[in-house]
Amino acid sequence: MSADVEKFVRFCDSKFGKKVIKKEAEFIYNELKNCEKILDVGCGIGSFEQYLSSLNIIGLDTSKEMLREARKRSDKTFVLSSGEHLNFKDSMFDAVFTVTTLEFLDNYQKAVKEMARVTKQHGKILAMILNPDSEYFKGEIKKPGDYFRRIKHTNLGEIRDCISQFYIIIKEEYFLGIREQHISDTNDHRYASLYVVVGIKK
Repeated sequence: MSADVEKFVRFCDSKFGKKVIKKEAEFIYNELKNCEKILDVGCGIGSFEQYLSSLNIIGLDTSKEMLREARKRSDKTFVLSSGEHLNFKDSMFDAVFTVTTLEFLDNYQKAVKEMARVTKQHGKILAMILNPDSEYFKGEIKKPGDYFRRIKHTNLGEIRDCISQFYIIIKEEYFLGIREQHISDTNDHRYASLYVVVGIKK
């Protein structure tokens, strides 16, 4: 197992990591529980597929190692593919979601366009994006070798505007306060680790 995957697994299996994923999974469930077929772009080790076993989710990732781990955690379908080149037919999914993925892609614009292509008309998008203004982000990115240092896009407004080209934005909020190893409910951008956009395909 590569150091990256090992670090990710360790975080997801830690007490703190489980609390974070559970809160994110609850948000995803509340938004997408009425959607029949869902695509998770950047599924990693399949944590959301594991937590959201009642939803019909296909997980997608570019890492064979991540997907190998995902298949140990969930019996859902996992596909090796890139967010910028989704190997699915048009209008296949009732919803797509992506958690801390778009901001790490070279070309998130292409990924959003692809996500819109595979979403049915009036289908949903849910994007959870790291909030670079948060205390949590600012603390993490100072650490040598931290994954956050690989972030390529930190302009939340630009990402939102890109999503709004294809989807009508119905909700946007800051979510999931993180201070040290504690999480809280807050929409204060100084403490909320994530910026969330929900949209309906035009």
